[in-house]
Amino acid sequence: MPFQTLPVWVQLGAFFLAFNAGMVNALGLLSIWHQTVSHMTGNVSMLAIAIVHGQFIHALYIICVILSFVLGSLYSGYLLGSSHFQLGRRYGIPLSLSGLCIFLCWLFIPYYPRYALLWACVAMGMQNAMVSHYKGAIIRTTHLTGLLTDLGLNFGYLLRGLPVEKRRIMLLLLILIGFLCGGILVTWLYPYLNLHTFLIPVFLSLTMSLTYWALYLRKHLHH
Repeated sequence: MPFQTLPVWVQLGAFFLAFNAGMVNALGLLSIWHQTVSHMTGNVSMLAIAIVHGQFIHALYIICVILSFVLGSLYSGYLLGSSHFQLGRRYGIPLSLSGLCIFLCWLFIPYYPRYALLWACVAMGMQNAMVSHYKGAIIRTTHLTGLLTDLGLNFGYLLRGLPVEKRRIMLLLLILIGFLCGGILVTWLYPYLNLHTFLIPVFLSLTMSLTYWALYLRKHLHH
């Protein structure tokens, strides 16, 4: 299905979701345990290393990190019933709960830093599972490996003179730039705000939730 009618608000939504994930993941790396929370590939590798080295306490913690991400995805799947984006689904609920999970991370991280980050993992799993597909494209807003692969493929097609959907490339670039900018912002602010920097993605998640419900109500009131 072509991207010729990709709405501006969908592009902005993808950008801000990626911006949010970029902030949360950078904060996981900047905070006490230097833990990635928005993507699990490296964590599975860390789990393998911990098992081989007999670091079973650390291995158990990494398992909790991975399961927390899966738990967030599980909830999105249960609530929404599909990963294909469609206006009218209750995306505002997982967005609000994602903000709540990041808030709980902020609340507990001064006292239980190791396990408070598990709330951030739940939030990222929930966000990533909300929208995985849009008009035939796989969209991930919390990690970039597949996105960079898609960008490389499309640029390769361009070099061969093959047709590509430029709006799809634009969407991928917006997600990439959003993730990068989110990381830049919190890294710049962290020396001043320290752990309170977690409140920025809390505010953004709740703002996105309210914005989505406003769009949803506006569309249905006009019908």
